[in-house]
Amino acid sequence: MTHRTEQGYIIAGPDDRGCCVIHEMWVDPEHRGSGEGRALVDCVRAWAHERELAPLIVQCSPRNHGGRAFYEALGMRAVAIVHQEDLDRFPKRNSS
Repeated sequence: MTHRTEQGYIIAGPDDRGCCVIHEMWVDPEHRGSGEGRALVDCVRAWAHERELAPLIVQCSPRNHGGRAFYEALGMRAVAIVHQEDLDRFPKRNSS
């Protein structure tokens, strides 16, 4: 599902486990703190509830302090550890 407003948008959908995953969300910086983000997430919550999708999942970088605070203010909690490898540290292969 995609929901757009003049100030932002949110994209979410089901995964193969029956969870609802927020794939992408953006709010115009001038409207952050106005309740727009909460309204977008609430739209997804209603959509997921109608389809009996649960839980609601979103990935947020540990360095995204504002995003983490936003999701925690909505009542979400961090439940996973994600491992990452920065592949740019390896030499690039010649594709020829």
